[in-house]
Amino acid sequence: MDISNINIIRQITCSDSSAIFEAELDGQKYALKLFHDNGDPGYTENSRDLNRFRCELNAYKKLLASGACARGFVPKFYGYINRMDPAAFQPALQSFARDKLWPRAILLEYFPNTESLNCVNYSDALYPQAIEGMHEIHRAGIHHRDIYPKNLLLVRGNPDRLVWIDFDIATTFTDFGPEQLAHCNHEIALVKGFAEALRDDQAEGLPPNTKFY
Repeated sequence: MDISNINIIRQITCSDSSAIFEAELDGQKYALKLFHDNGDPGYTENSRDLNRFRCELNAYKKLLASGACARGFVPKFYGYINRMDPAAFQPALQSFARDKLWPRAILLEYFPNTESLNCVNYSDALYPQAIEGMHEIHRAGIHHRDIYPKNLLLVRGNPDRLVWIDFDIATTFTDFGPEQLAHCNHEIALVKGFAEALRDDQAEGLPPNTKFY
């Protein structure tokens, strides 16, 4: 991959840890997620990875291998870029210019017509996809650990579908022991709970993002 041919079209969203861009390479659109890097934060005492790029990369590798990407429950994963020189992509990457290290990036499926799930666009008919998607994530050996409606994209199409995103604090596992299964059950309960909360807000006619879930 010749990253010098990447054309960054626009910034979609950003946070203190990363930014997502609409980008084009060899005539194909991608979602390009870049991670700020001011040194590897390492691991916690219980071995949880604090490196957001590494967390997301490891999660997508497992999602790709399990078939979750192909089945549409998460974005398709096209690979990663070890380092990108912010100076070569100005002014788009100006927020990365003062970081200690060049950012790393992952290339994901780009959705041209999406919005985060909220109480206005919520649908009882569609929401089972969110639950099945989380089951797929767990079967791949991943705990999402950031389960909020903002991390569920409603992708408009024929038919519409719900897609889980944002795996930068996810953890991966290989053995489905009692601790792993308990956390899976906890995450499924959270997903089901959001359905009730969004449905209640929808019935009350509240605008999106009125409540923090």
